Amino acid sequence: MLKLRIAAALALASLPASAAVAQAATPRPGTFTAPEGKVQRGYDLTFKVDKGGKRISGLVAHVLETCAGESTSSTTTVGPGLTWSVKGGRFSGRLKETQDGVTLYTTLEGRFTSPTTATGVIRQESIVAGSTCDTYELKFTARRG
Repeated sequence: MLKLRIAAALALASLPASAAVAQAATPRPGTFTAPEGKVQRGYDLTFKVDKGGKRISGLVAHVLETCAGESTSSTTTVGPGLTWSVKGGRFSGRLKETQDGVTLYTTLEGRFTSPTTATGVIRQESIVAGSTCDTYELKFTARRG
């Protein structure tokens, strides 16, 4: 019995550390789209990956947001002028912008599970005159068209 436990422990120890962590892929350049049904609490999401697969830009997401804790929601467009870096097939960042007295924080995090598929979460918080609107973290799956 002890020999069996030792053999099992050695077998597990010999596995590469990366086997436990989901690998990310290098994305193909082009437009990635998450249609309705592939964006939690949203209608659609698109973004572009540059030729080198190193940057995401042109992010447009039409999603629901909740303002000042009210149960009513409205549709908002998220992040069309922002850019995120892609490193090792992963992207992550919280970017700040100010427009007409409104401060926006847009968070995009995820990874490319294949050269043509990305999964992640998007979130936007907008603050104006002390009132906050929030999309909360919304999961998405986008595919290259």
